Amino acid sequence: MKIELLVHGDPDIKPISKIFHYDKSDELLFFESTKVIKKRLGNNLRLNLDETLWLYVAYVITSINEGKSTHFITKNIPELLFPNQVMIGVPESMRKLTFLISTKNNDCDLISISTPIPINQYFFHEQEKTM
Repeated sequence: MKIELLVHGDPDIKPISKIFHYDKSDELLFFESTKVIKKRLGNNLRLNLDETLWLYVAYVITSINEGKSTHFITKNIPELLFPNQVMIGVPESMRKLTFLISTKNNDCDLISISTPIPINQYFFHEQEKTM
């Protein structure tokens, strides 16, 4: 399985493109990496952009392997992480995620998610409003 991920962030920054290859032979490495990221979350550590993207790709791959529909995946991705679980700037760097999923039998699916992590208004904006 090949997943091409296009990440659109703030309008003034070029989109990021990443390609993930998943094969049964890589399964142990894949799931161990995912466990490390989940352990960081369990220790109340915030995830950086790469860790966050890895977690989303892991969710997509696991869901596809379980036979979940693209509608199910699209609906549930925004519930995976919250702003307090990622570093400052990560939600703004991921305003839109587009996954192009290609399987070995040449099936392709497209999943697009806008604002997968809610973008908080930081306290600087609140101070400006009260002044």
